Amino acid sequence: MARFDRRAVVLGLGAVAIGGASLAAVGQQPLYQDPDAMYAALRGQSGQRLRIGGGTITVVFADGAPGLSRDLVLAWIRTAANAVTAYFGKFPVAEYGLLVIAEPGDRVGHGTTFGYAGTATRIHVGVGAGPEAFARDWVLVHEMVHTALPDMPRRALWLQEGNATYVEPIARALIGQLTPADVWSESVQGMAKGNPRPGDKGMDGTQAWGRLYWGGALFWLLAEIAIYRDTQGAGSLRDALRRINRASGGNTTTWSPEQLMTVGDGAIGATSLARLYERFATQLVQTDLERLFRELGITATSDGLVAFDDTAPLAPLRRRITRP
Repeated sequence: MARFDRRAVVLGLGAVAIGGASLAAVGQQPLYQDPDAMYAALRGQSGQRLRIGGGTITVVFADGAPGLSRDLVLAWIRTAANAVTAYFGKFPVAEYGLLVIAEPGDRVGHGTTFGYAGTATRIHVGVGAGPEAFARDWVLVHEMVHTALPDMPRRALWLQEGNATYVEPIARALIGQLTPADVWSESVQGMAKGNPRPGDKGMDGTQAWGRLYWGGALFWLLAEIAIYRDTQGAGSLRDALRRINRASGGNTTTWSPEQLMTVGDGAIGATSLARLYERFATQLVQTDLERLFRELGITATSDGLVAFDDTAPLAPLRRRITRP
């Protein structure tokens, strides 16, 4: 499946896809940009409840979302929720509000996730979006992944955005929406944007888009490898993230990054996360991506895709990451 380039800027805790409909173009519709207005809409407007993975998703079509196909939107939401459930072993939170806002266009627009008054996401959807647009969308899964981890101080935004960037395609691969080649092709193209540039420091406090999203994703891939090596394959990053999700209850709580690493390490019986975080947070870490992907048995091809080498030292880990 072809993957479009991921282009986003930070807005709260979410992603904004550049090239979609202009917010200014939706002059007649309330945009619910104020999070309190979003929460009020979720409480005050009629909604539909979906039960998936042990969680309840309350879907509210803002002001009726005129022009949107409810059947297509609800099927898209179920698919995204199933992907996140496959990764975390259950839907990450017990109650989740989703405000769907109609806008001009033929694709899924930007989304933002909040937790201070209950876990909720505000997402824009183009009224012309059809099955293909929903099938290729990554934004909703990205936002749902945000619900799984506790909120953290602003300095650690890279951990949150990086985690959602890393987990989203893997979760979609677990339910067959993406192939392993799709997942790793995106990683090869994207993670080069995450390495530091001259003048950069440690990751804590960074505001550069490439480092927030792809530098953060690179951290979680390196964490995956560190756990695999430290536990001789007995533990996984998925084990650590599931423990963090269960212990925190998701994004309605606030933890320090250090607490998050300690709890995750407790699931694997090693200090892989804490050691890696200490380096990335305060030091300039330059990763040899060509060597990293070669060890995973991934080679970029001339047509922009990837080829796999199953004799590479980390090939078993690469296969396991996207295996249901």
